[in-house]
Amino acid sequence: MSTATAAPTVATPSAPTVTAPAPTTPAVQPDDQLAADFYQYEALLSDEEREILLKARAFLRKEIKPLVNEYWGKGEFPFEMIERFRTSGLAALAYEGYGEHKPAASHLLGGMLATELGRVDASTATFFGVHNGLGFYSIYYGGDQEQRDRFLPSMASMDKIGAFALTEPLGGSDVSGGMRTTARREGDDWILNGAKKWIGNATFADYVVVFARDVDDNKVKAFVVEKGTPGFRPEKIEGKIALRIVQNAEITLTDVRVPEADRLHNIKGFRDVAEVLRVTRGGVAWQALGVMIGAYELALDYAKERRAFGRPIAKFQLVQDLLVKSLGGRPRSSRRVRRARRRAGSAGGRPCRGRGPS
Repeated sequence: MSTATAAPTVATPSAPTVTAPAPTTPAVQPDDQLAADFYQYEALLSDEEREILLKARAFLRKEIKPLVNEYWGKGEFPFEMIERFRTSGLAALAYEGYGEHKPAASHLLGGMLATELGRVDASTATFFGVHNGLGFYSIYYGGDQEQRDRFLPSMASMDKIGAFALTEPLGGSDVSGGMRTTARREGDDWILNGAKKWIGNATFADYVVVFARDVDDNKVKAFVVEKGTPGFRPEKIEGKIALRIVQNAEITLTDVRVPEADRLHNIKGFRDVAEVLRVTRGGVAWQALGVMIGAYELALDYAKERRAFGRPIAKFQLVQDLLVKSLGGRPRSSRRVRRARRRAGSAGGRPCRGRGPS
């Protein structure tokens, strides 16, 4: 996007000199520009939301990006990242009544923030998406007001981190017909037994939303299991080749006792689980767009620096062709993810409370 400037003074023989007012949109510095935003989606944001986007872009570039390579190589999570996110105010922006932005951020801003996260690092985008999307939205959508008030403020401030435990060793989002993790009512408590796998953030999350099949009615229910609960054992999955900063865990649940007060009362079957997935998957598409942009920018920077036959390889037409093809996919993809999110927002099913994540 080109930098906005005031129009020049215009004079005509029959009219007085007229000076156009300066635009209210914040000035865009070269580093603030997003590659190939040919449809100028940023211009569709309000001035306030555009300011949030620019601040987030600068924050991610200055505070998060320098952490990525070291911890990706080690396959570890940089816990100082959580403290940095706390001060950024990015969590819960899309949720009415919980984020710093009031009213809740638009779907477009939420999507563009997910893009910025993916642009910097796919692992960081996944960590944040699991906490701010799957974990947060499960409670926001599936909990009653008392539960939302009890769990969500500390998640919005990132004093508590969330996770989402649906996938099992033998099934992913297709577990609706054969979930092996079970829940059995015993007085005012529920007893959970089973296993979950590939659960992001689970090695350190404070609140893990665990889905289990009620042995009495065979319906899927959701429970907020707090870190340190007896019988709840997460073990880090080692040796990953992708998303190495994300701490995925295999969870074993052995007679885990959860009070009825921590069962999410508005999750009454897998249809409600599918609604959580429907709403949050849009953010994954925006993240993938960010990964595409980040990959192009890294390739372009390298092509400018790497020299062959006495000049940067960016001057060779074959390399230019590859870069242009990569860049050309950006506007097509951004149009598709925005259209998909808008269509999802008007799809059938129970309405979302507030906007929810993009």
